[in-house]
Amino acid sequence: MRSIHVAASGVVAVALLAGAAPAQAAQVGAGERAATVSERPAETAAAKKSSKYKILKEFDYSRSKRYDLPLRLGEYRRNAKGKMVGFGWTKIKKKHNITKYGIIGWLAKSPNIDHLAGKRYNLTGWAHRVKCGPLSCKIVERRKMLLATDETMYAVGEGPRMAFLGAVTAFCVGSVKCPTWVNTKFKPKMSVASVNAAGSGEQYLFTYKPVKEQKGRLVLAG
Repeated sequence: MRSIHVAASGVVAVALLAGAAPAQAAQVGAGERAATVSERPAETAAAKKSSKYKILKEFDYSRSKRYDLPLRLGEYRRNAKGKMVGFGWTKIKKKHNITKYGIIGWLAKSPNIDHLAGKRYNLTGWAHRVKCGPLSCKIVERRKMLLATDETMYAVGEGPRMAFLGAVTAFCVGSVKCPTWVNTKFKPKMSVASVNAAGSGEQYLFTYKPVKEQKGRLVLAG
């Protein structure tokens, strides 16, 4: 059995979310560098036993066939400099108003992967709120959603199983908090064709490509 070497490496924080304004978040550009980890969590013996590293859920992960993506309890607190910092489910829920585990699982399977640096990645998807009439559908709100991950390996409990640090944060690009409908209307299996055929009313779509309007119908962007 291999020995496990544990290195101290700071406190997890996402630079964009620790201080940058939402407007800046929306201007990350084609590289989609919307989240960077400026500090990593201390991986001391005491830290390993801390409840903030407790794994709440593990999801299929498009980046790896061998390892799932953990969602850890995490934390969200004010640091010595007065800034709110954190990682994991506590930050995702309290700061960004994502309250469904399923959203993290859906983003973890996204084929849209942006490598930031080292073992850090962003994965993205789109949430759409749509209003349909008898003959056409119109997109009234679209939110790009982003999941930031860290693939640094950690021992699970006392070992020997290893797992990624996992989901660092998730949010709607361009705003601090996601709208409530992102949680209450989350149905990733709803297809564009189903919405087009649903008739009049409000519908919701969660897709890995943005949806656009074309002659009164909804289609996935190429």
